[in-house]
Amino acid sequence: MVKTMRSGVTLFITLSVIASMLALLGIVFTYLEKARSEAEVKASLIQGDILYADVRSALRRLTGKTPKTSTYKQIYQMPLAVATRNGEFGAMIQCSPIADRPNIAWLGDDGNTARQGHFEIAEKVFDFLTDRANLRNPSDLHDRILEALKRTRIKRFNIVTNINKKKGTISLREFQAILDEYRYHNGDDKASSIPWQTYFAFGEDLGMMDSSFIQPKVLSVVFDIDMHLIQGADGFQMGDALKTFLETNGLDTTWYDLKPPKAVFAKERPVDAMRCTVTYSFREGQYAFRFDFIKKRVVNFEISGH
Repeated sequence: MVKTMRSGVTLFITLSVIASMLALLGIVFTYLEKARSEAEVKASLIQGDILYADVRSALRRLTGKTPKTSTYKQIYQMPLAVATRNGEFGAMIQCSPIADRPNIAWLGDDGNTARQGHFEIAEKVFDFLTDRANLRNPSDLHDRILEALKRTRIKRFNIVTNINKKKGTISLREFQAILDEYRYHNGDDKASSIPWQTYFAFGEDLGMMDSSFIQPKVLSVVFDIDMHLIQGADGFQMGDALKTFLETNGLDTTWYDLKPPKAVFAKERPVDAMRCTVTYSFREGQYAFRFDFIKKRVVNFEISGH
């Protein structure tokens, strides 16, 4: 009886998410139909930009006031596509977690007792990447990152005395500039070949990592787990309980167990942040708009096409 009830609840949640996602795609489809009649590439781009407010409203309804792991898991695992019968154009939406890795800004948390765990994790990942790449001068790159964090604090708050009170951030574009400076001063191209985006998040610091959606390669480095174990039959799957996985494999849960304000991992509910991409075709062109959906806000909106 219990099993039947659980299956019913799961089916209800799944159908609810599918219905909401289809409603979201319905908005996309409506505007694409309108764009098709314009017969101009520019019109297609404009229609994509107009979708901004409607997509935001649809995602707010879909995710609800309280984030649920089951809902977010289905959103992340279920890209949806629609197309006209004649195949002239179609659209697809795909979302992925943002807080599935440490933020690069955590490297600046050394000495902050409330965020010591954040610093230790970021430092461990940084050391792993730079050691594996055999960088010529990893300490110089580390110092340049810290200096950039300091600059963004000053720029952001315009008060030097706030440097140690407010966190700076580094965008991906700013980090790429740091890598260019490092390469120029050290004659070392290897830093640019490191897959930084796989292991670090850039931009807004969300404060914690998503325990149920942690990036597998990050999980491997942080907890010293072989990737074969993570990817095996009894490995860690998206949406799983991280602590259960760690305890089952006899791994240290110290970082996981940290409680607020020192907590590094979000446990009871997912971090309300995702990166979404809507791609669509219009006659001979392919177009896309991307945005971050963070705490019910749409930020970093980008639109492109060719």
